[in-house]
Amino acid sequence: MDNPSSYVSAPQILLSGQKDSDLSDNVVSILVEESIDGLFRCEIVLNNFGMIPNVGMDYLFFDRSKLNFGKEIGLRLGPGTPPVQLFSGRITALEAEYPAGGGSRIVVLAEDRLQDLRMTRRTRNFEDVSDADIIQQIAGEHGLEADVNATGPQHKCITQVNQSDLAFVRERARAVNAEVWVNEKKLQVKPRTSQTGSPVELAYGAGLFAFQVRADLAHQCTELSVSGWDVANKDTIQETADSSAVSGELGFGQDGGSILKTALGERKASVVHTVPLTSTEAQSIAKARYRERARRFVTGSAEAEGNPKIRVGTTVQLAELGDMFNGKYYVTRTVHLFDVASGYRTEFDVESPRIGR
Repeated sequence: MDNPSSYVSAPQILLSGQKDSDLSDNVVSILVEESIDGLFRCEIVLNNFGMIPNVGMDYLFFDRSKLNFGKEIGLRLGPGTPPVQLFSGRITALEAEYPAGGGSRIVVLAEDRLQDLRMTRRTRNFEDVSDADIIQQIAGEHGLEADVNATGPQHKCITQVNQSDLAFVRERARAVNAEVWVNEKKLQVKPRTSQTGSPVELAYGAGLFAFQVRADLAHQCTELSVSGWDVANKDTIQETADSSAVSGELGFGQDGGSILKTALGERKASVVHTVPLTSTEAQSIAKARYRERARRFVTGSAEAEGNPKIRVGTTVQLAELGDMFNGKYYVTRTVHLFDVASGYRTEFDVESPRIGR
């Protein structure tokens, strides 16, 4: 297993990059949620009533000297010295709880730097640019460094129509089969196949407490087509994608499209809400949309011991599930949870284009 057999879960709260002992010592519970769409969030519940020197019993964190809107806040949790940093962002909300019987708690809500993009809405055109060019420009507008690893066609014109910058970046990343997240002040846009690193190994009954998984043909297809109009050549465009788009991700497994064809016959689908202007653009969209469907063939939700290595964009190698469902899965959502009663645990969602043969 990737974690030590036992360790003390001691959350560390960071303000402007520095550990704050007062906050860390008053943690009641923590939630850090990551999703494949980007914009990670954190929720920290703190005891907010206690002894203040030269004051007496009073509310601890209502003066906003430590906890204030827009302030940088981070969280470390897990094994190691120091523990792994699970979250970095800025405070966007403060909430107070006054339970029956007395006392007080303060709830700190924070989002990562993609919050800037979420709250900026525009309508504008981009001409003679690639998707990577668009994402680079938007990152610069928000003071972010861009790390974009995405290949795709050059577009004559792309329009952002009353969309937030975050929604538009997600849309452009999706068009080139890439995923979006932010690491500190660096906007990362990369395809799934570029992710490196060894998978986190878990086995049912050894690190993996519970797992629910489904292989579902309902939204699979054997072929997906994209149509458009080539303005320069005044001709129609028709491009298709099939299971070859995910063949490199199957290992020794079998994909949903192939099973669908054998079990129920050909099932062809089409994308009708895009208007590609070149064959290259249409082919890129077809492959990206086919991969999205194919990767959702097998989906699952898990509960595991607390492990900061289980993050969105990583892979997990799951064992002791039987031949059909043993294997590698891609993590699409994580929730890292901590409370003083139960300690540290991790919940996560996964997907895979394959099952065992």
